[in-house]
Amino acid sequence: MDLSVPTVTLAALLLGTARATGFVVLAPPFSSRSIPLPVKGAFALALSLLLSTQIAPGLPEITTGFLLVSAVTEAIIGAALGFVVQVLFTAVQMAGDLIDVTGGFSLQPAFDPLSLTQNASIGRLHYLLASTLLFTSGGHLMLVKGFATSYEGLPVGGDVPTDQLGAVLIKAFSMMFLAALQIAGPMVAVLLLADVALALLSRAAPALNIFSFGFPVKILLTLTMLGLTFPLLPPALDALIEHAARAMVSLRSG
Repeated sequence: MDLSVPTVTLAALLLGTARATGFVVLAPPFSSRSIPLPVKGAFALALSLLLSTQIAPGLPEITTGFLLVSAVTEAIIGAALGFVVQVLFTAVQMAGDLIDVTGGFSLQPAFDPLSLTQNASIGRLHYLLASTLLFTSGGHLMLVKGFATSYEGLPVGGDVPTDQLGAVLIKAFSMMFLAALQIAGPMVAVLLLADVALALLSRAAPALNIFSFGFPVKILLTLTMLGLTFPLLPPALDALIEHAARAMVSLRSG
């Protein structure tokens, strides 16, 4: 029985794993620390197995130098694609962070056992809701499809399109801030009006100690009206994921 594997197939599997690993390490929701490292490695290997037939026909002559240089290049490209997705996905948590700051929840951050960091409550809640919506709506499949399609514009052995990547990142950052303001805008406006009302109350009744009940009032108001931001999450998340998939497909090597 001959169990030999062609060299081209092994090279395609190696280079595909390098790009998939860089993508999985940075792109949410696959980059979550709640996912064990062996599972991430198995997922990256599964992606490379599925795409090896697409990678192998375009490979030039296999040499040691080509494998070393291409493996590093593929890891950089995968990390760049994952970072673009991470920047856009961060907009949802940034919206929650804006509510935390204006509502007073950022004064006492809580320890998050999933990310092993100190995070404010509402920002982390938005992130978990966005992750749940991403899986239930099939957005993670769109990200995987965008990653697979990236080989059409960025074939193995090509250059890293640094000029295009800069423009894509600038647009991603601008969309991140815009989406965060769109999601958190109504709540932030209400909380700012509450600050104005408390300031007017302190001028009308100077004997009142505004600081003693100002923060409890804002926290109560935030919890009461928190549901206003939840209906804004699905359309905003769909737009962000669609833009992330388009960004991965739009990159072209020179």
